[in-house]
Amino acid sequence: MNDFVAYPSRWKTALLAVASFGFVLIGLAMVGAFGQMPGSERDDPLYLTIVGWSGVLLFGLFGSVWVARLFGNTEHLRIGPKGVRYPEWCDQTIPWVEIDDVRPFSARGNMFLILHLRDRGRFPGRFPASLFAGLNRMITRGDVSISLTGTNRSFDEALSAVEHFRSLSVLAGADKA
Repeated sequence: MNDFVAYPSRWKTALLAVASFGFVLIGLAMVGAFGQMPGSERDDPLYLTIVGWSGVLLFGLFGSVWVARLFGNTEHLRIGPKGVRYPEWCDQTIPWVEIDDVRPFSARGNMFLILHLRDRGRFPGRFPASLFAGLNRMITRGDVSISLTGTNRSFDEALSAVEHFRSLSVLAGADKA
């Protein structure tokens, strides 16, 4: 079996960028950038302002990430006999011997691969992933959360590659013993 490699999908990435910027427009409407929103007189203006600007900032960030991916052609994820390389987390390939477990995790219909590392200090997350590392551990109980959203490969393909290459790693370790 060849290495599993996932790249950003152009059309999925473009769709995610458009959706993100749609939410930015909704946030701007909530803060009154286009005049008063219908029905907004019933709602607390402070609440609308906080939610609106939060949406603008959050989805503006997401949208800019999707646009950057749209024009890039870098690998999103590589799974092979050496281990897992997920550049959004760190530049190094995490070897199989450093991965205690890999589990699927579902959140609101989105599937994630969760890596449980032997020593997470050896593979620190890079910015901006490092900002969310603690929250990620709290929610998933794992160290590295890998999403295939917006890529040209499926979650099931990635999970099959993990099972295949981890089993080869275990057999290679048994041969050395």
